Amino acid sequence: MIKVNSTSQKHKTIRFNKWSNKKYSVFNSLKRVIKISTLNVAYSIVILPIQLIAQTDTTRIIQNIDLEEVVVSAERSPVVYSSLARIVTIIDNQDFGLMPVTCINELIESGSFVDIRQRGSNGVQADISIRGGTFDQNLILLNGINISDPQTGHHSLNLPIDLNSVQRIEILEGPGSRIFGPNAFSGAINIITNQSDKNYIRSRFAIGDFGLYSGSISGSIKNKKFGQFISVSKTISGGYTQNTDYDNMNIFYNPYLNSKIGKIDFQIGYTNRAFGANSFYTPEYPDQYEQIKTTFSSLKLETGNKIKIIPAVYYRAHKDRFELFRTKPATWYSGHNYHYTQVYGAKIDARFSWSLGNTSLGAEYRSENILSNKLGLPMNDTIEISDEPNGFYDKEYARDITNIFMEHSIYLDKFSITAGMLGSYLDEKNNKLSFYPGIDISFKIADNLRIYSSINKSLRLPTFTDLFYTGPKNNGNPNLVPEEAWSYEGGIRFYSNSVNSNGSVFFRDSENLIEWVRHKDSTQSAKWETQNLTEVKTFGIQFQTKIKLHDIYENQLVKEITLNYAYLNQSIASNNYETKYSLNYLKHNMNLTILHKVLKKVDLSWNFKYQDRAGEYQLYNFQDKTYEPEKEFKPVFIVDAKLIWKHKWLNVFIESTNLFNVSYADFANMNMPGRWFVAGLELNYSW
Repeated sequence: MIKVNSTSQKHKTIRFNKWSNKKYSVFNSLKRVIKISTLNVAYSIVILPIQLIAQTDTTRIIQNIDLEEVVVSAERSPVVYSSLARIVTIIDNQDFGLMPVTCINELIESGSFVDIRQRGSNGVQADISIRGGTFDQNLILLNGINISDPQTGHHSLNLPIDLNSVQRIEILEGPGSRIFGPNAFSGAINIITNQSDKNYIRSRFAIGDFGLYSGSISGSIKNKKFGQFISVSKTISGGYTQNTDYDNMNIFYNPYLNSKIGKIDFQIGYTNRAFGANSFYTPEYPDQYEQIKTTFSSLKLETGNKIKIIPAVYYRAHKDRFELFRTKPATWYSGHNYHYTQVYGAKIDARFSWSLGNTSLGAEYRSENILSNKLGLPMNDTIEISDEPNGFYDKEYARDITNIFMEHSIYLDKFSITAGMLGSYLDEKNNKLSFYPGIDISFKIADNLRIYSSINKSLRLPTFTDLFYTGPKNNGNPNLVPEEAWSYEGGIRFYSNSVNSNGSVFFRDSENLIEWVRHKDSTQSAKWETQNLTEVKTFGIQFQTKIKLHDIYENQLVKEITLNYAYLNQSIASNNYETKYSLNYLKHNMNLTILHKVLKKVDLSWNFKYQDRAGEYQLYNFQDKTYEPEKEFKPVFIVDAKLIWKHKWLNVFIESTNLFNVSYADFANMNMPGRWFVAGLELNYSW
């Protein structure tokens, strides 16, 4: 059933309440732009979404759709929303256009349970932690293609796009190895760029404290068969303290063609980031500096009707120069670290529906390679780096990964069951073929109310840094084996036009967890070493709700309220070790976002963030150059705000992060910025 409310003939409000026919071609028959409200949707995370675009033209009335019977496209198999047995948090551009965030990192943290531990401001470098996992235990995808870095998870968010290029972000919190392959150990994040059925130009310009200048422009041009999207962005800042300056540049291009054989989709992107890395990896040498250059491309074909076939190939190259001393190096300093990783991949997926449900099969081959002067095995010859006058590579390493996927889904009247398995073979250390199964079950209690449970096994491969890095404070371990975990989850979900809520309880039992450790009786001069910990257990509770009050009451002063809260507890089998990352998780993590009206065209958005981090750290005295006794992380309460004036195709905004100038750090000895004001304008013109 469809209801249409209108304030004028030109702009109509469309609301889908329910229909029994599950074919999603109904959207195409409407021949108009619709908006899907933010939802918790599972499995759509794995490929490009169906071509449904969230319109950002503020002259239109925002429309709400009850997706209880909508078929959501998936890489393994299509999923009906009312039958979902996993929860994926989706943040679309209608939401983050009003949120007080300046980069993709902040957007992910403010809109979900994800812990983003930042070493600098505005997305310079950040570590992602999902459900207490480390920064290496997550898979990052760009438009459904794996762009994770095999060198280190510190580079996971080196993306060739900025906030202005994002259509929506889909976050799977929980194991995803059977769907995505290795390294989706504790979760996966898919970042989807803008793809519109209209021509448009969108730009954003901002200035702020600490010498911040930011500009971006993106646009889409499309006809019946051919479309293309391009974006360019640049952000610079002098830094909020010494040696925190940065200069970031991104270019991204995505053409696609609807041909007789199917849809051909190509994407290519490049990012260049140079930044002062004040105390990034050790406070004993605060004058660190880093520059990274990343190139990424992929080509995908989607063809077939009864049997859908989706082959794809992709390539990622990442160059990294790390300087322990930006100026005035010590006499013992032998030179910078140079790394060059290349990843080649090819995959194919097939799916079909029959009388017993939906079946999907897939296979992937991935080759990960590195040239370095720090990571890998010694080479016979030394390779000079053409764009680095004093740079060279004298070490190398390569490994091949082959994955096979199988999955089958059954949808009954009230039950939905999806079971699958990953078979993974790593051509390294004579590893054998290993299997990682999983099953998800959901049951519909009543209209809009569903309970679910899942059991999944996941794995994570050691990074090249885990295996080989040796430095003043660290020693890698080439004998590491992949880490594995069984995860168990149960929860309940309520969904309606104006309220979406879910709660879950989960438990992860990890074996051979890879971590940088040192014995608790060691001195501060002792090095961190990578080891496979015997056992790490993680228990958690999550609750999330979003209430759209403007859908319930007209002319409501408070328009939307979103609340996310998570509790975590971790323990390791042995208490003899001090860990560098694993036990510094957020024990309590709360995000409250409130959007309310100030004037007719003026809205104010608030984000209240409370974080209580477990674990301890040692404060470094930069004057005396000594470490002080261990201290526990203190809870922090951060308030961000954004005031925005909207008029047709123009938005003008003023925002402040850390409004009350709270002193805090995500990592020991790396204080985050205090109060930071930013002002700017956004233009969005479509035809």
